[in-house]
Amino acid sequence: MQNFSRSERIAVAFYFIWFFVHLAFFFYSEESSDNGQFWPFITAGKTLASTYDVSEFLLYIGVPLILFIAYRIVYGVAYDESNGGHRHTSTSFFISFLDEKIKAEELTQKINKLNNQPANYDHLDELKADREKAASKGVKTWLDRVEVKKKYKDFQS
Repeated sequence: MQNFSRSERIAVAFYFIWFFVHLAFFFYSEESSDNGQFWPFITAGKTLASTYDVSEFLLYIGVPLILFIAYRIVYGVAYDESNGGHRHTSTSFFISFLDEKIKAEELTQKINKLNNQPANYDHLDELKADREKAASKGVKTWLDRVEVKKKYKDFQS
């Protein structure tokens, strides 16, 4: 339930209400099954209690459940890979990871300057360029490339 979006949680809540309403209809109905009538398409003189049986119960409970499961199968994986109801997305974690690497490299270059050692900004420029690419192209598609995975394997662990 944690991986459900807000709208999916609302749909599940409505489904539970729907389920218990139909469960009440099922237990309220008479014990005889009337396969000739299907509620709400009943003839005059028939009531819900006399026509509601197991076939209506299974149909009215099963169809919404099957539709919800089908929706989760089709759209659930994409949702889980994105935000998924978590506080931060993997995108923001990777951008933060790159920001920290940039800060560390800037600090290293400042220390080099203070120690009168040569400062090399190539790696810093490369990190900044990678951060821009990740932000503009989207981390998910950019991080899936093999050379990028090799380069940032310390992020994966």
